[in-house]
Amino acid sequence: MWRSFLARVLIWFVALAGLGLYATAQTNAGSVYGTVTDEQGSALPGGTATLTGPTAPMTTTVDAGGQFRFLKVPPGKYSVVLTMPGFATVTQENVIVVLSRNTNVEVKMRISNVQENVVVSGATPLIDTRKVETGATFSHDELTEIPTARNVWNLIQQVPGVQLDTVDVAGAGSAQTGGPDFISKGSGNVSYKVDGSTITDNTYGNPFGRQNGGTNTFFDFDTFQNVEVATGGSLLEQENSGVTINVVTKRGTNELKGSARYLYASHSWEADNRSQESIDQGFTTNTIRYVREWGGEAGGPILKDKLWLWAAGSRQDISTNPVQTDVASLQAAQTVTLEPWNAKLNWQVVDSNALNLFYQRSDRSEFGHISSADVTRRPPETRTDRFVPTDFYKVEDNHVFSSDLFASIFLNYQNVHYSDFPKDPNVQLDYYDGAWHNSWFTYLAKDPQKQANLTVSKFFTTGSLNHELKVGFNYRQQIADSTTGLPGDHVWGYEYSYSSATALISRGVRTPFKTEFWTGTIGDTITVGNLTVNAGVRYDIQRGRNLPGTSFANPTYPDLLPQIDYHGAPNWQFNYQNWQPRGSISYAIGDKKETILRASYGRFADQLGFVSYYGSGVPISNGYYYYWTDTNRNHHVDPGEFDINDPLGRFYNGIDPAVLPNVPNKIANGYTTPITDEFTIGADQQISSDLAVSGTFTYRYTKDLQDTIPIGSSASTYELLGNATGDFTFDGTNHNFSVPYYGLTLPESPTGVLLYNRAQAYQRYFGADVSVVKRLSHNWMMRASFGWNDFRQFVNAQSITNPNNIWELGGQNDNDTLAVGYSSKSYLFINGHWQFNVTGLYQFPLGINLGANFFGRQGYPFLPYVRARTRDVADSRPRILIGKAGDYRLDNLYQLDLRLEKSFQIGPVTVTPAAEVFNVLNSGTVLQRYSRVGQWDNRSGELSTDDLFNTVQETQSPAILRLGIRMSF
Repeated sequence: MWRSFLARVLIWFVALAGLGLYATAQTNAGSVYGTVTDEQGSALPGGTATLTGPTAPMTTTVDAGGQFRFLKVPPGKYSVVLTMPGFATVTQENVIVVLSRNTNVEVKMRISNVQENVVVSGATPLIDTRKVETGATFSHDELTEIPTARNVWNLIQQVPGVQLDTVDVAGAGSAQTGGPDFISKGSGNVSYKVDGSTITDNTYGNPFGRQNGGTNTFFDFDTFQNVEVATGGSLLEQENSGVTINVVTKRGTNELKGSARYLYASHSWEADNRSQESIDQGFTTNTIRYVREWGGEAGGPILKDKLWLWAAGSRQDISTNPVQTDVASLQAAQTVTLEPWNAKLNWQVVDSNALNLFYQRSDRSEFGHISSADVTRRPPETRTDRFVPTDFYKVEDNHVFSSDLFASIFLNYQNVHYSDFPKDPNVQLDYYDGAWHNSWFTYLAKDPQKQANLTVSKFFTTGSLNHELKVGFNYRQQIADSTTGLPGDHVWGYEYSYSSATALISRGVRTPFKTEFWTGTIGDTITVGNLTVNAGVRYDIQRGRNLPGTSFANPTYPDLLPQIDYHGAPNWQFNYQNWQPRGSISYAIGDKKETILRASYGRFADQLGFVSYYGSGVPISNGYYYYWTDTNRNHHVDPGEFDINDPLGRFYNGIDPAVLPNVPNKIANGYTTPITDEFTIGADQQISSDLAVSGTFTYRYTKDLQDTIPIGSSASTYELLGNATGDFTFDGTNHNFSVPYYGLTLPESPTGVLLYNRAQAYQRYFGADVSVVKRLSHNWMMRASFGWNDFRQFVNAQSITNPNNIWELGGQNDNDTLAVGYSSKSYLFINGHWQFNVTGLYQFPLGINLGANFFGRQGYPFLPYVRARTRDVADSRPRILIGKAGDYRLDNLYQLDLRLEKSFQIGPVTVTPAAEVFNVLNSGTVLQRYSRVGQWDNRSGELSTDDLFNTVQETQSPAILRLGIRMSF
């Protein structure tokens, strides 16, 4: 099958190469800083600088130090014109402005008594002497020409130091709700921005694993002008210790431009990469039924140099066969529709003031949602219909008060409605014959948020020092209002076997909470000669509290579980206040400044995640378990089949319903967010006008790690019950194990948990990143990056409160061992010691362009565990890690993607057909394996082995061909 697939791909490539004979290149906020000198190198004050390009011309004066600057410049290609009495006029062409980059322009003026124009066309430098952050910025050329899955996350894996839990082939993973999980330099925090405005949903993640932040916005890839990814350094705008993703969308310019496209990938163009192991297991990997996308965008002037409009709309249908181990259930496909819409109006009100209005709509709809972890236990009637409509509005105003004073203000509002509806919300949920049946949980959420931001930049000199003093203020508020519960009568029956079954009587909850983020920043950028110093401080207040909520009555047993109303918290229950000093120093060597040495320090506070709901009086669905005998064998809990006066002694979700609406959980005094101190040293080298290399070494130290423990417990309230022993086979080798497990000795089961910071526990990160960037010239461009890291956790006796070495926390009691990045996937932990990515484009004769993307990383950690049934007061069943994180790994992962295109002209329209092959090598690397060895019973002292152990749960999707055509003008 692979040979026939490859043959089809070659036929498409050959056919595409024969189309047309003429190729055309497709072209479409940063800052420009300039220095004006005479022929002897002395600063020249008093001239006029004009920036011309896609938008209205901008004019400023040259100050006493020979400096000029243009701030908030849309990405694109510009020219700078310098005029000064007694000197020839100089036009510096090819000034490339890239998102969040400082483009440096040095202009030498020549004395002239006659009117004379001098045109300089040299390219602007690739390296930035004022650089303060680590990460990467992707240009429009890269976004257009490199084969990608056409989502923002596929770009992220190209950034040194960033690792994902998702391997996306041809866009099959583009519709993940909230986005994938990933770590950046040891942190799983993420901030999403569009045009500089935060759209992060802080209800996603796991704060106890330092995973915070997600997004409900699904972007139209064709609307990207630039994408910036920041991972550290001294940038004051960096909101947390993880990664900030800033998507800058296109805008209208003085030239009318537009495009339309259609892309399609079909299952009939897909290879088969199953191994013999998978075939014998009956495993079916992620496969694509079809991925289809169409859309268009256009923008141009309403009034030239005054008013511009741009708009875009698209639709993407992603239909996949999810991971499953039952080939007969292939009919249960998942199809997601994404429909993003955008509109932007830019108005140059006067020469000194620009007003921008932006609207974005993102619709995600899916009929028959199911997570990959549940696919083998969820027949079609248990699937849900998931809808995530998101509206975003922004207004921004930029004003130039003078050549040395600039201010920008924006306001934005985002409204999210998230819903998961079961097929039949009136039917009881039951579990029997090893699977769920009839219905599923209901989940509804509204997550509105608003933001206000003000920044002011003041330029001045003190002696020979040039200063840019920047002051900023930001306020953001998010309200998370969610409702969840069981369907029907809020009762379920769970049958382990004919003689062992339980009935759950529960009630749903509505739990709204409010979070606020206040930020103030002040920093100064000081330049003198070739030296640049950045120094500043950021102060953050992050606080959260619960609003009035409800725990609904059980409709069948209202006397047992009546409705209760929680009045809400009168004060802020979580209040993190953090000073975060940041600074950097860089020195450019030589007159040409082709070598830059730099170092930085930054303190980062993890962002406040969803911990606020722990402070609610009705924090989660709750109820009672009972012994149940299905007398009539209808797999349904009927009255009289259980004794309502004989509870098992366990509470649903660990919450005693009788204590509500009082807050069952407690927050330790001084509870705070993890703090990271980062030090970097690095160097940038401009090898030629279009080729640069950069290297950075990073050290991080993170303290104040967060955790939970049952209220009233401590290390002294656990007793050693014994060792779970046994053996397992992995990678062809047999391994014996003996791991201790502990039971809780409190007189009764705790009613909640304590949120606290682990004493003397910390994480340490060492990392080295190297990147090479070659911009498009001489028919080729390239970006290559390699990252290596050592990310470890350290604990001592004071750090350990629960002595069970919990698996899902990566073995949190192991000292000097791998610290893992967490994933919402069932058996996947993220951290690898190395990762690389190489992308490139080559323009062949006859207008044929070949793009490539080659990615590789160390295999994901495999963490085997044993579940120990303690039979203690909480009847807990902790998952105990066997060995240490990193002792076992899956195979290394590699993926090669190729793209072939050819453009030809039909009048004013450029038509570009393209063929892309993803996972060209048809790799089938295993990404997840079932890792539970078995269950150890404390009473019998025996291990019940799990037949599924080490079976394949997810593999890399097979090679597939995607065809597309684009028309642009």
